[in-house]
Amino acid sequence: MKHILMIIANRDFQDLEFATPYQLFLEKKYTVDICSGKGGICIWAFGTCIENSLTFDEVKADQYDALVFVGGGGAYEEYQHNEHYQTLAKQAKLLAAICIAPSLLAPSGIFQGKELTGRDDGKGTQITLLKKSWATFVGQDVVRDENIITANGPHASVAFGHTIIEALEA
Repeated sequence: MKHILMIIANRDFQDLEFATPYQLFLEKKYTVDICSGKGGICIWAFGTCIENSLTFDEVKADQYDALVFVGGGGAYEEYQHNEHYQTLAKQAKLLAAICIAPSLLAPSGIFQGKELTGRDDGKGTQITLLKKSWATFVGQDVVRDENIITANGPHASVAFGHTIIEALEA
């Protein structure tokens, strides 16, 4: 059975980017743990609440088949320049990141030489961060390059979830 860790912000993580892949994983009978920077209660951007998330200190990346980093405004606020967030990503067997999460992970160096996508904020800010990490930005909804899967936002959450499942089932 596959074991997945979904990393979200304690406040204002993006609903669809979390809920859609999460439901797909549960349908496959995967075990899914949820982690946030502070642990405990996490509140979605549109108000739904997750009661009990783990902290970074409570998880070990090697115990999971995939780490899924969820975006949203809260992820930007909570994880910009967060060393624990970066370290966890570096240890992933399969890393998946959607929306703003790829640009938050870019400073870790894990994207060097990879093709990826992420949120285009219309100003080029996120794309610039990704390119500074020596990655090639591809303007597609979902991009898989070896053990890294990236997606560009909530509208891509179904394809993102299916691409993660395909990688886990391969």
